Amino acid sequence: MRYIAMSLSIAALLCAPALLAQQETPSKPMQDMPIQNMPGMKGMMQSGNAEGVGVVQAVDADQGTITIKHQAIESIHWPAMTMTFKAAKPELLQDVKAGEHIRFGLHTEGMNGTVTWIKPDTQ
Repeated sequence: MRYIAMSLSIAALLCAPALLAQQETPSKPMQDMPIQNMPGMKGMMQSGNAEGVGVVQAVDADQGTITIKHQAIESIHWPAMTMTFKAAKPELLQDVKAGEHIRFGLHTEGMNGTVTWIKPDTQ
């Protein structure tokens, strides 16, 4: 029994530096992580154009951004979520207000998107 306890103590001492080194390693930005290690993320990291439907949560004309709570966007494999997007042109944000139901065009680059057009969703 005494030898088992000593063996476990020695094993713990040998593993401790490796565990500490892992804890000190800063986390990588999402775009630097290998997609093959994140099931379901490959489609989300692709670039392209898409159309979405959602509700405007906020508009920041000074920053040129719009926050949209959007439905799933199947064509680019994005689940429903709330995101802040850059507007391709400042004038896109002129007549948009929080609470408005919209359809919007989106150009994606990885996990980022730029709104390219906006129109009221009448459905």
